[in-house]
Amino acid sequence: MPEDPDEAVSFQGSTTALRGFVRRPSRGVPTAALILSHARRQDMDDPILMGLVERASELGIWTLRYNFSFRELMAEPSVGHTDEIEDLRAAVSFAREASGIPRMFLAGKGLGAWASVAVATDGDIAGAILLGLSYEGQPERRIALERLGEFEIPTLVLVGSASERTDLPALRAVLESLPLVNLEVIEGADHRLEDREGHPLVESILMKCEAWLRLRLEEERA
Repeated sequence: MPEDPDEAVSFQGSTTALRGFVRRPSRGVPTAALILSHARRQDMDDPILMGLVERASELGIWTLRYNFSFRELMAEPSVGHTDEIEDLRAAVSFAREASGIPRMFLAGKGLGAWASVAVATDGDIAGAILLGLSYEGQPERRIALERLGEFEIPTLVLVGSASERTDLPALRAVLESLPLVNLEVIEGADHRLEDREGHPLVESILMKCEAWLRLRLEEERA
């Protein structure tokens, strides 16, 4: 029976202890870490996040995925996502201590994407992957996205062409002035990055994420 590549971990979040899993690359010394945050109706075992863990591990990246406090408590997310943002900050602190790796990337889906936007601008974040970002022109969300440009955070944004929660023209209008932010539209996907039958478009998404991560790693080596 193959050995489980994931190590169970726990650390204190905003309102409760958070469960997570660390995966170390199967070979080599990792030079970067990736912290993954899930969406409102999902958890750390979301198939897209799990696929991203696999790809990142193959690239030699140390990963941490975890459940937000509201998922652990079987409750609803906090108003304004304040608890979820603090949970992610706690995950970053844990990852820095546990891995000893200074170069940190964030990947978030849905709610986790917006938490990642907030934490990316705290400082010392090498880049962010934002999956299924919902945006309909809200002023506070526009300002949050613009801060990615202000802090020069390399960012990959992936949204579905059929998302009912994303105003694509409005999102493009914000991101076109941010040279370090790349927008990728997944054809036929909804806001969860799933097709009409509810199947996540994992391969299409992971190809773009892997290419972006490879580029970031190559830039570091250059």
